[in-house]
Amino acid sequence: MMVQSRGAVVPGDELPMKVVGRRRWRTGLVPAAGLLELAVRLRGDKPFIPKGVHRFARFEESDAWSLTMLTRPRKHARRS
Repeated sequence: MMVQSRGAVVPGDELPMKVVGRRRWRTGLVPAAGLLELAVRLRGDKPFIPKGVHRFARFEESDAWSLTMLTRPRKHARRS
């Protein structure tokens, strides 16, 4: 069967394909390990954003709250 694609006749059922670029596969999270370790040191065992359902009237309020939660300082344990 002959298929016509942009004026060119291509044999078979396959259309011509063009390779735009090649993806370089990395070794998983190894390149980001330093950033992940820093995040764990900064936040400790506290999550970045508290769990639960949070309702906002506008996206702007949600974005502001998320930014506040991400950048809040970690509370240190009380000394007794």
